[in-house]
Amino acid sequence: MPAVDVTVRGHQGILIMMRFLSLKGPFCRNCGTAVLREMTGKTLWQGWWSPFSLIAFTPFTLIWNLTVRGKLNKLPPPVPGQPGQQLDPGVPLRRRPAALGALIPLAWVLFLVIQIAIHPADAATSESVKKNTDGAEKPRSALKLGQPSPQAQEVLGDDSKQGKFVITPQRVVMGKPSDLDELDEMEKEKKYPGATLAWAYVNAKLVGGDTPLSGPTVTTDRVGLLSEGGREGTPLTFIEALKSRPADCQPEKINATWQKGEDHTLCVPFVVPKARKVTTVTYSRNTLDYSPRLKWTVD
Repeated sequence: MPAVDVTVRGHQGILIMMRFLSLKGPFCRNCGTAVLREMTGKTLWQGWWSPFSLIAFTPFTLIWNLTVRGKLNKLPPPVPGQPGQQLDPGVPLRRRPAALGALIPLAWVLFLVIQIAIHPADAATSESVKKNTDGAEKPRSALKLGQPSPQAQEVLGDDSKQGKFVITPQRVVMGKPSDLDELDEMEKEKKYPGATLAWAYVNAKLVGGDTPLSGPTVTTDRVGLLSEGGREGTPLTFIEALKSRPADCQPEKINATWQKGEDHTLCVPFVVPKARKVTTVTYSRNTLDYSPRLKWTVD
C-alpha cells in the first residue's frame, strides 16, 4: 500500500495554556486524511484563544497541515482488498462543525475595528487616562497653551518644604534677531548667529503641600521651548539686563514667599532658531526628574 512520511500537527491555545500536538507517519491516503481532518478540526476550534496562538502558532499549524494535505492527495486511493485496517477519513473538514472555528479570527478583527471606531483616542495613545489633582481619573489629551497641568507638580522650596503647583503656560512672544545684539556686545563676539529671542509666559499657582513655601518654583531649568524638528531653546537667566525685555515680562522672585492659592505669571527668555517655528512649551519638576516632561503645543 503506498504511503508517505509526514507529520500532522495540531495546536490548542486557551489563555496562557498552550499544547502542541503532532503525529508522525508513514500514512496511506485514507489514514493520513483521517488524522489530518481530526487534528486540523480541533486546531480550528481550540487554537485561537491566546494572543500568541492567534497571531503565530495556529496560523503556522494550519499552513503546515495544508502542505501535508497536498502530499497525501498525491497518493493513489487504496485498492479494495489491500491488507491492514484503514481509518475512515469521514466527511470533509468544510462540512464539519469545527470548520466554523475559521470565523474566530475574523470575529477578533471585527471586535478590534469596532473598539477603535468607538474609542479612537484610547487607541491612539497608551496614556489615555491620567489622574486629576483630586485623584479622579480623566482622559488625557494634547495640552494647549492656557490649559493647566493635569496634575499638580511637586516642587521643593528653599526651606525643604514641598509645595504642589498647577503650571499653566499662557503664551509665547517672539522677539527679533536684533534683540540679541546686546548679548553679542556683552560676549564680545557673535554668539547667536541665525537665532532670535522667544519669551515664554508661565503661570504657577500653589494649590497644596507644605504652605507657606519659600523659594523659586518656575525656573529656567524646568521650563523649556521646542522649535520645529525638536530643537531645544537655550534659556537665559539675566533678563533684567535685557533692554528688549517686554514691559510685562517679570522674572521669578528668588526669595518670594508663596501662600496657598497664590499665583504668579513669570517670564522666561529663550534663544531659538529664527528660521524654525516654536511649537512646544515644556515643563519638568526639576533637573533631576527623569519622568517625561509635560508639553503644551503652541498654535
